[in-house]
Amino acid sequence: MWPFPLGLQAFLPLSLALMIVLLQPGWVAAAETADVDVGLYALGAFPSDEGLFAQGGNPSDTRITNGVGAGIKATVFPHGLGNIIGIGLESFGHGSEISFSSPASAGSTASTNLWVFSSMVNLTLRYPGKTVVPYLGVGGGYSSGVLTHGEIPGHSDRDFEGSWAFGSQFFGGVQGNLTEKMFLFSEYKYFSADYHWKELALDFRSQYALFGIGLRF
Repeated sequence: MWPFPLGLQAFLPLSLALMIVLLQPGWVAAAETADVDVGLYALGAFPSDEGLFAQGGNPSDTRITNGVGAGIKATVFPHGLGNIIGIGLESFGHGSEISFSSPASAGSTASTNLWVFSSMVNLTLRYPGKTVVPYLGVGGGYSSGVLTHGEIPGHSDRDFEGSWAFGSQFFGGVQGNLTEKMFLFSEYKYFSADYHWKELALDFRSQYALFGIGLRF
């Protein structure tokens, strides 16, 4: 069995690759014609309890707990577009837990850990203020929902089960410039992806609150 969930094994190399790309000399040259914003952040996840299809039914008592996680993002704002339109890459992940009354065994409660890992391509629109920089955007890309340590009656995959899906998001936030090169940021994000496992499916919908620190090149 893998020491980490498969989604985490994909998330870590993607994050590492993003950081390696950002350290290449080409990014220094790009800074002459564009702003490059790079940020690390912590997040709180607040998933909806709706959208679970389990063992032939839709449990009415489904509970998906709130979670915490982290992410990394980088956005390029070309000077030729007025420094207001940016294209970027983002990877983030978090943990949660699903519990519900099992339709396969009356009176039994089923539960499993849920790990969500996503890598997005974002389009961002911002107002390039001097001290405060508000922004909003949309994104889409790869998302992985991984179930671990499942206690689900009649379900064979108890230790690990993964699902890949297309994920989409929209977000809005604000940067506060500490210096010309360093900033803090806070962001609201709404994310959706449809995961399908054996005998389980989830129309995952979650709100996120992000807080992070970044550098501008």
